[in-house]
Amino acid sequence: MHKIHLVAALMMFLTALPLQAQAPDANAAINDRFRIYLGGFWANVDSEITINGEIASPPPINVEDVLGLEDSKGVVLGGARWRISRRNQIEFEFFQLDRFGVQDFTDADLGVGDFILESGSIDTTLDLSLGRLTYGFSLVRNDSMDVQLKAGLHIVDIAATLQLMGNVCDTTMPGQTMPPCPPSSSGTESEDVTAPLPHFGGSFGYAFTPTIAARFQVIGFAIKLDGIDGSLVEVDADIDWSPWRHFGVGVGLRYFNFDFKGRTSELNGEFQYEYWGPVLYVQTTF
Repeated sequence: MHKIHLVAALMMFLTALPLQAQAPDANAAINDRFRIYLGGFWANVDSEITINGEIASPPPINVEDVLGLEDSKGVVLGGARWRISRRNQIEFEFFQLDRFGVQDFTDADLGVGDFILESGSIDTTLDLSLGRLTYGFSLVRNDSMDVQLKAGLHIVDIAATLQLMGNVCDTTMPGQTMPPCPPSSSGTESEDVTAPLPHFGGSFGYAFTPTIAARFQVIGFAIKLDGIDGSLVEVDADIDWSPWRHFGVGVGLRYFNFDFKGRTSELNGEFQYEYWGPVLYVQTTF
């Protein structure tokens, strides 16, 4: 008898799930106080680096075309939002894109820092970590629409290491300012910078139904100060589907363009990144 009651209760719960999915009067992705999401980002990347030496200032090197690093990669992307009050919120997003490549060269005369590679190979490691912390203030706010002004920081950490092997000239040594090089040599150049980059912009969120919502965001900045010259643009677009009250899935697009260069003790070179691609994630709100 108890088993019959248990089965009946379970069937009533399962039957009620579709009704529970449609129960909210307001879209949870827009109106709930907390939102946490985790998923994947499939980035298509076009990047260039310049590593200046003590003497030489070589031209930029395209990482994908010249150094052979992959131009697309899937990475983990995640973030969270805290709606502090009706018109104030804080959000955070993070991902990490690490790549490695080996490329052989013949008759290259390729400059990297104070080294010139005439022939041989270059092992390249290029790691990018990006975290974004943003404050949003709602200019227009109701249960179906949210228009915000935004300001915050991108925390960018980039580490590049290029190891040259083969016929390598060290331009800091007397008599070695130009090829031909010694028959066998090696050299390593690296650059590592962590930069807090301010950004400003706006976003628009709209709930088409209690279970479907869309968001669009544009943020950016440009700065030139104390030997540092940089710019950043980020464009995000997402669509959420929340079939249950506290759970949903989403798809979207990310576009990011970043250029940061300087001749300081923190950075003696330039990093240029452009990437875009689809995102797919699961989310919970409460």
